[in-house]
Amino acid sequence: MKELERIQQALRHSNTLVLKDREKTVECSFIREGLVYENFQLENNVLASALQETSVNGIVEGLNFERLKNRYEWFALRVKSRMLLDTLK
Repeated sequence: MKELERIQQALRHSNTLVLKDREKTVECSFIREGLVYENFQLENNVLASALQETSVNGIVEGLNFERLKNRYEWFALRVKSRMLLDTLK
């Protein structure tokens, strides 16, 4: 859940999100005015796949970024429900 909180904080202070696939993680780079504001690794596969669905070729910007930022509570709820479903399986 800390990853969700960290993403929410970074969304408030940036305007672009770049996702890079690594071996077992996804690297998130939050960019503000051309400079990387925050950079961290996501190890949660459910969260990483939800962000990949939001992105276009690993980049969330413009209208997609604003939608993610403004509707973050719904995004977080969707991720939490997917995590719960995976746990119950």
